[in-house]
Amino acid sequence: MGLVGVAKRIVGVGAAGIGVLIRLLLLVGTSQIAVGQVAPSALNIGENTKLNAGGMFTFGYAGDYGDAIPSSHGLTWGLDGKMSGYYYNPNFISFSATPYYNQSRSDSSYQSLTGASGIDGTANFFSGSNFPGSVSYRYDRNTSGTLGLVGQPNFTTIGTGKGFAVNWSALLPNWPTLSVGYSQGSGSGNIYGTSEETSSSNKLFNVHSNYQIVGFRLNAFFTRNTMNSLYPEFLTGQGESVEDSTGQNIGFGAQHSLPIHGSFYATFNRASADSSYGGTNQSANTSSYTDDSESAGASFHPTKKWGFNVAENYTSDLSGYLTQSLGLTGGVQPVNLGSGSHSTTFGGGTSYQFTNLLTGTAQATHYDQFYFGQSYTGTFVSGTVNYAKRLLDMFSFSGTVLDASNGKDTNAIGFIGNVNYSHRIKGWQTAGQFSYAQNVQTLLVTYTTSYYSYSANLRRRIRPGWQWTGAFNGTHSGLTNYSGTTSHGEGYSTSLGSRVFTLTGTYSKSVGLSLLGGGTLQGLPPTPGVTDFVTFSGDSYGGGFSVQPLRRMVLSGSYSRSLSNTIAQTLSHNDTEVYNAQLQYHLRRIGLQAGYTRFSQGISALGTPQSTTSYFVGFSRWFDFF
Repeated sequence: MGLVGVAKRIVGVGAAGIGVLIRLLLLVGTSQIAVGQVAPSALNIGENTKLNAGGMFTFGYAGDYGDAIPSSHGLTWGLDGKMSGYYYNPNFISFSATPYYNQSRSDSSYQSLTGASGIDGTANFFSGSNFPGSVSYRYDRNTSGTLGLVGQPNFTTIGTGKGFAVNWSALLPNWPTLSVGYSQGSGSGNIYGTSEETSSSNKLFNVHSNYQIVGFRLNAFFTRNTMNSLYPEFLTGQGESVEDSTGQNIGFGAQHSLPIHGSFYATFNRASADSSYGGTNQSANTSSYTDDSESAGASFHPTKKWGFNVAENYTSDLSGYLTQSLGLTGGVQPVNLGSGSHSTTFGGGTSYQFTNLLTGTAQATHYDQFYFGQSYTGTFVSGTVNYAKRLLDMFSFSGTVLDASNGKDTNAIGFIGNVNYSHRIKGWQTAGQFSYAQNVQTLLVTYTTSYYSYSANLRRRIRPGWQWTGAFNGTHSGLTNYSGTTSHGEGYSTSLGSRVFTLTGTYSKSVGLSLLGGGTLQGLPPTPGVTDFVTFSGDSYGGGFSVQPLRRMVLSGSYSRSLSNTIAQTLSHNDTEVYNAQLQYHLRRIGLQAGYTRFSQGISALGTPQSTTSYFVGFSRWFDFF
């Protein structure tokens, strides 16, 4: 019947089955003739196929209840498996798979509020030949995900995702290499506690080739990407909104060595994208661009200490170029610099190492651009001095001075400075960093950026085996002459720990701009021509502990809360709170597990907060099947 069959029968007889299963697990774990005590060997299928498989089998009592789900409790089981093998030879065909069933946050490392199931598999073909390839597949059901900004308070979703990929290469000696890949993936879910849906799907095809002939290193590529995304109403303010986009990119490049220890490069790239965006019951807004860009440059090192370089660049569509630079390809085109925007730049620079500790560089770039219906020219000149020796055994620093002229009788002096600090003071290890920049050039000649960032770290060993750490960091940025684009964030953290005990706490705050694109919110640096913002502000704080009262026992707990506001066409106040606790105890291959999770999420634009609580207590055991 097997262990799974035994477990199913035990579940069928009710609570009395727990005692039976405990005795079964203890018997299997301690018996000298148990499967786990015998060294596993690969299973041979025929003469050429070998398999290894094992899994963590979990059985116990679980329950959950909440505002959005019916209350339930009873016996449950789960599996976290691993399988691998090969046919004929590992370099001929090899494969691996990791199936899992009914894994949740309260009793495992899977980040799911509910029982998640799925499989992740990969097969590699002809790894030791000139024609290697691979195929992979993934399916996840009932898993938890997030919709939001990386590093900021996110919205928790529950849904399903899947993906497939295939790659193949031809690597023949003295021939151009060829690598072809195709992948597709999709995911959908509900924002927890609401009926709001999110979804995204993506298809990507790519081809790459490299070749070397008569000293030239050549490369070429082609990519095509198709994406579809569905956004919830509270972020768009106009009902559920759908985004469809298709983009492709083709390019090639060449490199070659030159005299005087020099090298030369040249590239050409054509990128295009078409997208539509609008409410499900409204006509869609469409946008498209095609941008041709080329660049060329050369660098030389006449002596070991002295080098210089020259470069030029041309782009036929600045709106499309900025969209790619912001990483928004495949999303809504947010940058609109007007019809016919383009740019040409020429520049050069030099560097000299005066001593082992002192280095200087100088750079000049001339811009000739057209955008917002006008032509602009400008020149940026900069000089940098970097001194590597630590001053007073504590500080190291570098500085850059900029002189900018935009061709409209406007000159500006800018500065970039970096200071690093590290020192030990009577048992206290201290460290810090500060960076500042004013009037730094952007991709558009009439706009400049200012920013500063800072961080500090303090650490001390309190007593043998104990250590305390405190840290904070912050950033602030914005366009100097473009109002409404500033963003800033601060973060604080502390920890106290030893080999058997750890206590942590964190706090962070951020305010800035974001865009809907690629199925989520994306952080946005200050950018002219971007107007479709989703403004966000958020605070998050939390803490946790971990203690090991016995050699094989670990108790842990955590708490986190995120408070945020999002403003598109609708203002929404958002609140997410999570309590989590776990107990784990291991004896040989048997483990005792217990977990508790309480999760709540409220989005004011969608109604009242919803919460759920889940708990689990049971046993687990690893089995080497073969």
